Amino acid sequence: MYPTIDQALSNRLRLHLGSFGPVLATLFEMLLQPRLGITADDLRPIDRIGGLDAPVFIIAGTSDEHTTPQESEAIFAAASQPKQLWLVPGAAHVNLHDFAKEEYERRILEYFARYLRSPPQGHL
Repeated sequence: MYPTIDQALSNRLRLHLGSFGPVLATLFEMLLQPRLGITADDLRPIDRIGGLDAPVFIIAGTSDEHTTPQESEAIFAAASQPKQLWLVPGAAHVNLHDFAKEEYERRILEYFARYLRSPPQGHL
């Protein structure tokens, strides 16, 4: 998850176009309203995560260039309790399980066991 669309676009365009990429982020943002009917202010998960009424578990890679570890930490800081953050050493954006298979599975299962409870008997 990205903190803001500006950061997401800047990071991704930098990866593909180098230092010139972030300059184009503003142009893409200007197209949001006419093309999609939304603004960059509508795409700021960092502003909304604190309002979630649910546990939050953010897992990110320390080598992620799409959403940097600093951005993941900022999102985590904005979240309400209960919350957890795990930065997977060496992992990038989508290969978290590859870098820590057993620990990944253990942490996910512990999280589910803690926060996903069975409904009381007689309730579905």
